[in-house]
Amino acid sequence: MNDKNRDKTLEELLTELGETDASVKSALIYRLSDLDTMDIAVIKSHWQSIPDERRLTLFSRLAETSETNFEVDFTAISLFALNDEDPEVRMHAIGTLWFNNDPEVMRRFIRMLETDESSDVRAAAAEALGNFVLSGELGDLPEAVGHEAEEALLAALNIQYETLLVHRRALESLAYSEREEVPDLILSAYEHNDIGMQASAVFSMGRSADNRWKRNVIEGLDSAVPEIRYEAARAAGELGLSRAISRLMRMAEETSDREIQQAAIWSLGEIGGTEAQNALLRLANHEIDEDLLEGIEDAISMAQLASGSFSAIIFGDDDEIEDMVEFDELDDEDEDY
Repeated sequence: MNDKNRDKTLEELLTELGETDASVKSALIYRLSDLDTMDIAVIKSHWQSIPDERRLTLFSRLAETSETNFEVDFTAISLFALNDEDPEVRMHAIGTLWFNNDPEVMRRFIRMLETDESSDVRAAAAEALGNFVLSGELGDLPEAVGHEAEEALLAALNIQYETLLVHRRALESLAYSEREEVPDLILSAYEHNDIGMQASAVFSMGRSADNRWKRNVIEGLDSAVPEIRYEAARAAGELGLSRAISRLMRMAEETSDREIQQAAIWSLGEIGGTEAQNALLRLANHEIDEDLLEGIEDAISMAQLASGSFSAIIFGDDDEIEDMVEFDELDDEDEDY
């Protein structure tokens, strides 16, 4: 940030935002952190003069920054923007509050889930409520607060005319909960005729950490539908399915779908153990894509941590990697689930 930008007032920065098409200045981004009441008054007086697309660009930057810089706090500007007339801005505002465990923020999300005119915003609110369900399960929030989020999500699932996207996000958020209704809701989604709902069901199986879904996840790895294969690959890692290692290895080696490859590699790291480590080392020995190699290295580190051993691996020396691999071909014979 140069001295010229540092000296500009919030009002001047907002005026620039509305009057130019230039990229959003870092000076404005960081000025919008930790706002006080007077700052919000200034924003309110300028907000409607800023074109919709510029407000959206601003919130895209705020959301990106909040994911990478944990020292900034965009709570005040985000709460203000939850009432923006543009649904995309409201969605991005929800996204910047992903880390917030304040029950009052949760209740704002609940009201948006119940009343917002945009189904995309309602879906974003349903997704955000998952953080509160999880926090309630972990004891980071009072149990009664977590239950408020659960009840709102259950109510959304029971609205027949609600969109499938909202139903999907509500189910995925509820998957954190140990409520007795959740397994039946997941099973119902798994048997739904909509592929998106089926994919959300598989996603929810992994998120639930419930071993009853092991067989369903294994079956999903061989689905003809890429979306379901992707979710099954992630869920296999979340459930720690060592039975899936050989299938995940093939997915990482053979698929032309980069996202499925990345999911399979990530899951091998999550499963851990000697077989998974050897599978990842074999992948490293033959992979030339730098981005995938980075993912493989991260997965190997995770697998080693899970098994209680860790060593730094520097990719690039094929002979050295080959020496580390003692890879036994894994068969597909059934074993106990």
